[in-house]
Amino acid sequence: MPVTGVRKAVAAGATAALLWLGGTVPAPAVPAAGVAPCTGRGSPEECVAAREAQLAALRDRLGCDHRAPFAAIYARLETTLGQVLRERPPVFAEPSWIAGLDDAFADRYLAAFRADESGRPVPEAWRIAFAVARTGRADAGQDALLGANAHIQRDLPHVLVALGLVRPDGTSRKGDYDRAQIVLDRAYGPVVRELARRYDPFTRLVDDRWNPVAGYTAHQLFVLWRQNAWAHARRLAAARGAAERDAAARAIETDAATWARLLSTVQVPGHRAVRDAYCRGGGGA
Repeated sequence: MPVTGVRKAVAAGATAALLWLGGTVPAPAVPAAGVAPCTGRGSPEECVAAREAQLAALRDRLGCDHRAPFAAIYARLETTLGQVLRERPPVFAEPSWIAGLDDAFADRYLAAFRADESGRPVPEAWRIAFAVARTGRADAGQDALLGANAHIQRDLPHVLVALGLVRPDGTSRKGDYDRAQIVLDRAYGPVVRELARRYDPFTRLVDDRWNPVAGYTAHQLFVLWRQNAWAHARRLAAARGAAERDAAARAIETDAATWARLLSTVQVPGHRAVRDAYCRGGGGA
């Protein structure tokens, strides 16, 4: 099938994926809501700065490994979040919750990364992302999208439920969650340029040349996935009893895994060698 035909099929499948709620993955335990992991470990800005340093170190350790583009994106997002948290007047109504969410969210990524490195099982969306990074012919943008899909669509709903969708007074935290989109909006352009400079010149091209999901820019995918994550979290938080929790958790796993398969559909023969040579040669720096 030509690439354009594959993209059309991917777009059609993406719409169907949002409605497919099958699967057999058991629901993980959901911690008590309202816990902010950064509490007692410094200010929100200090907590984010510590994560930024940790993720930048991982990015640098990975070098030209195809898992590096997602780590690079993550480090850049932490930089941008730190900048936003320092703005006055404050952007967020509850900065400590945002920093706690960021901290717990990063823990999920690092746990999946370590599990995969040690040969232990990981959620299906992560398994696909890591497998493509190891052996696939995806471009750096696709590797980054595969990581973002697994992290946002699979990990984020569980973290949201763990930290609580509502404040102690019963008001929703959706406002701060939506305002966090500012971080992605500001980081998006610099992230694409960084991927092209460090790892793969193909990402310098217009978005629809390296993003396999027709009809969406990569930025639009991030917006869509974040909204999906909130919807999944609401369903998980509202579940009554084990059966409903299992169904909500299966929906999360299935949705993220289906998107991962769609994102990995288009791979260009020979591109792995091209981008590896570019990166080993120092990239565009």
